[in-house]
Amino acid sequence: MCRKVLVTMKKITIIGAGNGGQAFAAYLSLKGHTVKIYDVMQDTVDKLNALGGILLEGHADITGFGKIALATTNMKAALQDAEVILVTLPSIYHKSTAEKMAPYLQDGQYLVLNPAAGLGILETKKALDENGCKADVKLACTSTLLFACRMVEVGRVNVSGQKTKFTAAALPAKDNQAFAELFADIIPEIDFSYDVIRVTLDNLNAIAHPGPTLLYTNVIERGLDFRYYLDMTPTQGRLMDAMDRERVAIADAFGIAVRSFVEEFKGMYPTEGSNAYEVITNCNAYDGIGGQKTMKTRYFQEDIPYALEAFRAMAQVAGVQTPVIDSVVCLARAVVDDIAEGRTAENLGIAGMSKEAFLKLCMG
Repeated sequence: MCRKVLVTMKKITIIGAGNGGQAFAAYLSLKGHTVKIYDVMQDTVDKLNALGGILLEGHADITGFGKIALATTNMKAALQDAEVILVTLPSIYHKSTAEKMAPYLQDGQYLVLNPAAGLGILETKKALDENGCKADVKLACTSTLLFACRMVEVGRVNVSGQKTKFTAAALPAKDNQAFAELFADIIPEIDFSYDVIRVTLDNLNAIAHPGPTLLYTNVIERGLDFRYYLDMTPTQGRLMDAMDRERVAIADAFGIAVRSFVEEFKGMYPTEGSNAYEVITNCNAYDGIGGQKTMKTRYFQEDIPYALEAFRAMAQVAGVQTPVIDSVVCLARAVVDDIAEGRTAENLGIAGMSKEAFLKLCMG
């Protein structure tokens, strides 16, 4: 049911008209904001303009038909006069998108990678700087999306679950308060109380996707139907728990407190359990989300180079050993031959950086 909420209207541009981008476009429009959406696919843009908006269904706290002011493949038009820019794209496109945005960003805009797997905001800042962006733009990133959602068709998105709270951070973290005040009327569930290190490590996809997918190889390659989350086994859960202990060790080395996978997951969704297997398989929000049909899946091609490689980069700076994460990365690269190099310490420009210098970069 559509339920309007009184807010201070903002001009918001969504970059990316996939599952999450269309969900956010409809949701924020229904909350009273003026929304534009950018995508590279002309057919998608044409259909959205013909429809005039997007139908949001399911378990979002606001549902209905959200009107959009403009759908476009023109980056300059998309960014013109936007107050808030939400980049809602897979991490593989963050660098190239930043390169496209660089000439058209304007002073005073707030740009959020939503979400940003491993250190994507550092990669984005580096790309903006290297491509001549002179605008005074504030940067931030979230650890995940507000919704668990799937696009039924262009212009229609179903939400199976909505998070109650999740972490975010400005780069540097000293700008957190400005983002918190701005987003209080936009997406209050985003908690801008953290830093880029924690937000990177709070990306639970890095734990929930690559390892279990390796152990699903048999059913994937046999073409069997399965539910990715709800059909997981205790063994897959134990692998996730082992990876998670290394994730927490990286945070500890930087003096940053992060919650375990189990604690974080319980904070996002209603569920029960004492380990990864239990909290995932008891989570109704993931009901109906099917498994992959190919090993060339974003659970490898995105979550390895743009999440786990960033974990390893930070572990390198912090001097922490991550043998289980290293093994998952090595095995995934052995069975899938076109995984990008990704966000290594060298590619991010942090190789050889001290813990103190890295903390200053992230905190300000």
